[in-house]
Amino acid sequence: MQTDSKTSADSAHLYWGVDCGSTQIKVCACDNDGNILHRRIGRTLFPLMEHVRKALVADGFVSPLTDDQQCVRDNHTIAATGYGRNHIDFANGKLTEISAHFLGAQQQLQLEGPYTIVDIGGQDSKIIEVHDGRVGQFVINRKCAAGTGAFIEELAHRLEVELGDLTGLALAHDKEMTLNSYCTVFSGQEVIKILMQGERLENLIHALYASVVQRILEMTSVKTDTVVFSGGVMNFNPVLMDLFAAKLPDRQILLVEDAQYCGAYGAALFARGLTGKQAQKFSQSEISARLAR
Repeated sequence: MQTDSKTSADSAHLYWGVDCGSTQIKVCACDNDGNILHRRIGRTLFPLMEHVRKALVADGFVSPLTDDQQCVRDNHTIAATGYGRNHIDFANGKLTEISAHFLGAQQQLQLEGPYTIVDIGGQDSKIIEVHDGRVGQFVINRKCAAGTGAFIEELAHRLEVELGDLTGLALAHDKEMTLNSYCTVFSGQEVIKILMQGERLENLIHALYASVVQRILEMTSVKTDTVVFSGGVMNFNPVLMDLFAAKLPDRQILLVEDAQYCGAYGAALFARGLTGKQAQKFSQSEISARLAR
């Protein structure tokens, strides 16, 4: 489990965001000004709550949980988002991944005009339109692993290539190729067949990334001049940024800083809008609107 603490916290109120995804648990803490004080990441393992608590209780940084780890301390507020948010019973509030990534991206980039957020997650992908500082239409791919981190990981496993080596190999390609299948199962069969025919591994991996981009862009048309990317897949597969830029010419292409923590940071900002027993009095959209102003 990795830890990144930027500074020591004192007795001031702290706001925590927990992004419990399908493969990883991301934790972010900020102060009342929205400054990030602490970040941590762990794997989504079971029993789930045990690993969520473990992610929140980090050596060298104040814990938001009481000594028995069952309740939240008085000077802390926790908001949960992500795949497992409804299972974090001690959270003061919960919000969807759509709202979390919007809040995290908006706070960091302070964009004034319309823009589109593309979040490629471990098991799904989301495209979110933002207009006038509010979330508009959005689409989510939840029916198939194509165009997600799971798709990349599965094919890397089939090819017996470490995830950290994929980008370097893709950049060494010397031919443009297209994978005919977006299905994880059938793509795995296709890449093995192509390799048996003597194709270079570098060209195949580049085609893998290109298929992810194509699958995302087929979800809906991108109408805004600015496109913002978030999520760990974009963080650790930088070749995707170049491929998206090539497919979206004349657009401003931005990557949120520490994109892997964007959802957790957005949840922490949401927690900042919750105060004690008022936590349940405001709807998610109302608090998101207030924070976006």
